[in-house]
Amino acid sequence: ASGKGKVYAATVVRRAATPEAKAHVPYAILLIDMAEGFRIMAHGDSDLNIRDSVVIEFRLFINLRAPYAVKA
Repeated sequence: ASGKGKVYAATVVRRAATPEAKAHVPYAILLIDMAEGFRIMAHGDSDLNIRDSVVIEFRLFINLRAPYAVKA
């Protein structure tokens, strides 16, 4: 996959679910429509909006590599 897509839906998490996640708050959880036609869920910056063009990278989130969307 190219890593390019557009934000389909977004929500901002302002309260950490676990003590380990507290360092990441606030963060967005996004549904991204990828250029190749599939949809993924990813973390991202809290300033991303629906229809924003993004590129997916992988970043550590609570000791796991997770998809992370940044503005293209």
